[in-house]
Amino acid sequence: MSLLVPIRRNTRIAWPTFGELEQQLDRMLSNTTENPEQAPLGWSPAIDIHETEDAYILEADLPGMRKEDIDLKVVEDRVTLSGSRQRSAEHNEKGYRRYERTEGRFERSFRLRGGIDGGKVDAHFEHGVLTVKLPKP
Repeated sequence: MSLLVPIRRNTRIAWPTFGELEQQLDRMLSNTTENPEQAPLGWSPAIDIHETEDAYILEADLPGMRKEDIDLKVVEDRVTLSGSRQRSAEHNEKGYRRYERTEGRFERSFRLRGGIDGGKVDAHFEHGVLTVKLPKP
């Protein structure tokens, strides 16, 4: 009879790189606003921003939202995306046992240090994804 017990080593690291740690911190901290009197936010959509030679491209996952429920503001070098997603009355009427989809307001704000030409911003909303082209000045 063996008294040895196999040991499992957990090789998974919570954040394998500092870049992933920074992304997690950005997600947590980007929900804060400069106005402390604002109501707490309900959820936070995933957003990617990448840079091309002449513009920044912002892509936001906004499933279940309508174009009318989304607000995009560009002021100087800051872009702010906000909106609201509400639970439909159908959820209360149809006897849902579990509801995991988030709802409520959100606001995400990003500073793009190279600046933005606010007069040439172009946005498309298709299949729950908002794509915004933010031209550089």
